[in-house]
Amino acid sequence: MSPRLALMIGGVAAVVFGLALLVFPTAMLANFGLGTAEEAKVLSRDVGATLIGLGVINWMARNATGEPLRALLVGNVVVQALEIVVNGYEIVVRDLPTQAAGGLVIHLVLGAVFVLAMRSPSSRS
Repeated sequence: MSPRLALMIGGVAAVVFGLALLVFPTAMLANFGLGTAEEAKVLSRDVGATLIGLGVINWMARNATGEPLRALLVGNVVVQALEIVVNGYEIVVRDLPTQAAGGLVIHLVLGAVFVLAMRSPSSRS
């Protein structure tokens, strides 16, 4: 997969999920089987804002080459890998309901997109 396409996919996904968390925190929390305490809504909006920022970075850097491109791709893989580990642990210890396991699929797919982009010859130049 081309690194440019991976950054575009990652950018759009981050903005879409970020906007949903920012604007509809209660609905997003409910989709993961979580309650909607005020603290949870505050953190959801904060995560949404961060995701929007990551999405903008990915989109604006979609034409990057060389070392900056490699850094962007590695950083995105790290985000997805950490989300898989953290959310997986939270499901195992029942901090997150099993209903939230669907989110792991999203992180696995996005992680695979960025790993495939890292394997592209254009990401190594």
